[in-house]
Amino acid sequence: MLASLSSVYAQNQTNNSQGEKGTLPVMFDSVRANVKNDLVQIGWCNLTEREVKYYMIERSANGTDFTPIYQQPPSRNLDDKASYTYIDSRPATGPNFYRIKVAITNGRMITSRILRAEMDFSNTGFTLYPNPVTGDECIISLASEWKGKYTLEVVNSSGLRIQQVMLSNQGNGISQAISLPAGTRPGIYVVRIKGGEYTASQLLVKK
Repeated sequence: MLASLSSVYAQNQTNNSQGEKGTLPVMFDSVRANVKNDLVQIGWCNLTEREVKYYMIERSANGTDFTPIYQQPPSRNLDDKASYTYIDSRPATGPNFYRIKVAITNGRMITSRILRAEMDFSNTGFTLYPNPVTGDECIISLASEWKGKYTLEVVNSSGLRIQQVMLSNQGNGISQAISLPAGTRPGIYVVRIKGGEYTASQLLVKK
């Protein structure tokens, strides 16, 4: 079976933030990274939250050199529990490493453990053209060896399905125009095909 996800690995964390010793303004209960609809969902829960300026999610391709991708303000800062979720709509093929840095009002910085999610968008058996797409239509071509009936879905970065089309491959391969709904906004979308033993996904960029 072809699949867009090769493996997912996340190190859950319990009260072990990398920071100064003593009572911390933030105590992580769990930190996780999960692949969902070919996107990476990063989530974290705190046992305590106070004196927080912001949370910063950072991503890396090698687990060493990190780049900020999202900043989250604190929800309450009342020294109680808090939970957050962020969806990375542009994970790279291969390993994606994540960590969460917490900026405290006194200048301290607390860093979570490193999480890993691995994506594989290669060898899917179908192609999309053009990609990126500037209009509301693209062509999907399905290889001849994948004979049968399939369901094609287009999913946005929130995991919501915006389009669904039925495909029928008689064994000669197919090329079929796929129309996006009117008013589809620019962004990253997941095109997923499934049916029988075949499941595959690719990213579609709408400009």
